[in-house]
Amino acid sequence: MATGIAPESAQARTPSEIYGPVFARYKTITDARKKLRNDEKKGRLTSGDDYYAMAYACQYEEPASQSMILTALSRSRCKDKSAEYFAEAGNRGVPEGFLAAANFIGQGDQAYIYAQMAFQLSGQDSALRGEALDAIARLRSTVGDVATLDQRAIQQATVLASNGAYSGLRNAATTVDVQNRLPNLAWLNFKNPKRCHYSDGWAKVVQGAYKVDDRNYVAVPATTTVPGSNQRVTGRIVRPEKDWQSVVRVEADVKGQWNGLTVLGIFTTFVEESHGVWGDGIRFAEPVEVVAQRLAAAGFVVNRDGSERRQIDKIDRYPYKDEKGRQQVAENIDGVITSIERKNGATYFYCDEIFEASYGA
Repeated sequence: MATGIAPESAQARTPSEIYGPVFARYKTITDARKKLRNDEKKGRLTSGDDYYAMAYACQYEEPASQSMILTALSRSRCKDKSAEYFAEAGNRGVPEGFLAAANFIGQGDQAYIYAQMAFQLSGQDSALRGEALDAIARLRSTVGDVATLDQRAIQQATVLASNGAYSGLRNAATTVDVQNRLPNLAWLNFKNPKRCHYSDGWAKVVQGAYKVDDRNYVAVPATTTVPGSNQRVTGRIVRPEKDWQSVVRVEADVKGQWNGLTVLGIFTTFVEESHGVWGDGIRFAEPVEVVAQRLAAAGFVVNRDGSERRQIDKIDRYPYKDEKGRQQVAENIDGVITSIERKNGATYFYCDEIFEASYGA
C-alpha cells in the first residue's frame, strides 16, 4: 500500500515524521539500513516510507568507536544510492521523497526535475509546495533549458497522478499546477540592456500600478493588466526613506521567469512632484551572485558582487562647503548605474540611465 499525503488536508511531514516510525521497528539505524536493503533486494520493500527511511539510513553512519571492526561494520556502503531511494519513495506516494532527492543531488537537471515533481504532486499541501518552490528557485541557475525540464517533470508527475500512487490527488499535474507554473515574462526584455533601456511592457506595468491623488499630489495604488495575460496587479506604495517621506517606490508584484531567474516583481522610484530620484528595476528570488551572473550573460553591465557599477559618459564636478565649513567636491554624471542588493527576502536589481551632469540631480 502506498503511503504519503492525503489528497486534501495533509501538510508536509518532516523527515523524522516519515522515517521515525520505520526506524522504531529496528534496533538501530544501521540495523534498519541493513534489513531494509535486504528486503529491497528480495522485492519485499513496497512502502514509500520504507524507501525514504532507507535513503536516510544510507546517509547515516554510527560515530566512530575504539573498535576498528565495529567502525567498519557501521559504515554505509549505499550513500551514492540515496537519491535513487528518495526518488523511489516519491514514486510510491511520498512527494517529500522527490524534494529530498533534489536536495541530495544539489544541482543540475535531475535535481531540478525532482523539485518540480515535488511541487506538481504537492496537492493542497501548502508547506511542501513552498519548500518545493524554494528548491526550484535555487536550482534554476544550475540548469539550462528550464522549459524542457519543466515539461519532462510535468509529464512524469502526470503519469503518477493519473494511474500511480497519486491517483487520488485532486490538484495533480494534469489540472491546476500546469496552469499555475510561473509564466515566461518575455515582455520584460530590455530594448538595450547595457544602457538600461526598459521595455514598453515594464513601463506600462509600473506606470499603471499607481496614480497621483489630485487633491494632495500623493501617490496611491492603482491596478493594471500584465502584458500578454488577463492577470491584474495592484501596485504597492513604499516610502523607503524615513527622513525623506516624499521619496516613493512603487512595487508591482508580477511573478514569472525571465533570463533563467525567478521574478518576484518590478519597481520604480521617484520623488513626489519631481523626477529627482532614480531607482528603477526588478526583484528576484535568487541570491545576488546568481542574479549578477545571469544578468551579465544577458548583456547587462553589473559587478559580480552586486556593488555599484558606473558607466560614465560625462562628469560635472563642483566645489561646495559642508555643514562644518569644510571644502568638498561633488560630482554629477551622465551615464548608467547598476547595483544588486539583497533585502527583505528578495534581490533588488537597480538599473538606471541618468543625466545629472547635463540637467542636474
